[in-house]
Amino acid sequence: MMDLRARFGQLLPLAVVGGALVGLLIAFALSLGAASRQFEHALIAQQQASSAADIARDAGTRSADALAQSLTQYRDLIAAEGRYLTPAERPAQEMEMRRAEDLAAMAPILGQRARLTAMVRPIAIEEAREVSVARAELDRERRDTIALGVLLAAMAFAAAAFGARQLLGANRILTAELAARTAAIRAVDRSRRLFFAKASHELRTPVTAIRVAAEVALESGGPACQTLADIVAQAGFLDHRIADMLALAQADEGGGEGGGEGGGAPRLSLVRSDLAAAIDLALMQAGAYARAIDVGLVWDRPADPIPVLLDARWLGQAILTVIDNGLKFSDPGASLAIDCKCEDGRVIVTITDSGPGVLARDLPLIFDAYYQADDGRLRGGTGLGLALARWVVEGHGGVVHAENLGRAEDGGLHGCRIVIALPLAAAA
Repeated sequence: MMDLRARFGQLLPLAVVGGALVGLLIAFALSLGAASRQFEHALIAQQQASSAADIARDAGTRSADALAQSLTQYRDLIAAEGRYLTPAERPAQEMEMRRAEDLAAMAPILGQRARLTAMVRPIAIEEAREVSVARAELDRERRDTIALGVLLAAMAFAAAAFGARQLLGANRILTAELAARTAAIRAVDRSRRLFFAKASHELRTPVTAIRVAAEVALESGGPACQTLADIVAQAGFLDHRIADMLALAQADEGGGEGGGEGGGAPRLSLVRSDLAAAIDLALMQAGAYARAIDVGLVWDRPADPIPVLLDARWLGQAILTVIDNGLKFSDPGASLAIDCKCEDGRVIVTITDSGPGVLARDLPLIFDAYYQADDGRLRGGTGLGLALARWVVEGHGGVVHAENLGRAEDGGLHGCRIVIALPLAAAA
């Protein structure tokens, strides 16, 4: 809508200028036609005056035939003048025609020549006066036509200048749009390269751990239950990371099934389910990795079901991603707490680690795609897990945020809590 308004705002001045130019062109053409007609009228009036003057000068000496021919020519000029007269001027023309016919009737009679001459002289004076009026009107039409021509030329020049200005503005807009789209494409390309670089690093770490654990088991030759447990844990962590990547590929930001060009939450299939069951499944999937790094999982499970409209696959993946993120920042021997409570038509899920916390400048940014704090880069990761969690939670109509627990006795940050708020099914 805004784009249409902007286009209309750009075209409206051009339409006004174009309309004014067309109006001036029509006015100039009409004025030119009127000047042409007035010129022809003035020419006929001049011929009438000249003919009347000739008759008045030598009517007494001309032969009857020559005089009759001159009077016939005079009548023809009066008749021709009728094409240029207005209805109000028609009676005067008819009177002139009657006088010309009376003169023509007197021409063959020699005894009437003196009277004919006396009648023609005032007619010649009147015709001369009409010539003066016609010339004055012609001069006025000529001035009006010249003025309109000058105005038309000025308006054409202004329209050309305005069109050139609009063209330059459109070219600047197109150049800016092209530059913006080029920058966006480059940004996407950089993001893809960054994603693959970080994903390669993230996947290489558990693969290396699995290979080392398998080599140790082969070299020991004895019972290798702990080693195999480590392999299972690393394989599970690797499976979680691959699931994150597949989920991102199917979300709007990944350009897959979500299909939305502008990003946002993935497409979800929401059904009424127990949120506690989804958290149970996520904890079971994270259990092997938690045991491998010696971090306990504390889950204060509610006794009653928590009815939520959810997509079990997506929301389970989001919760598992948050749990894995907390495990990554927890030290051996610590614990990760998961809590759930209902209030004001919502269910509040908190996942609390005992890690170093997040710096204040990084706290609002940790849910942005590819963003990683300094400590996060040291511990590995792609910067995509929490972004996926936010997309999924918002797709369920909820919100998610992070907060620090406070400061430890040594003054440093101590622990971070991820808070997920979802609407209960009854409220929804």
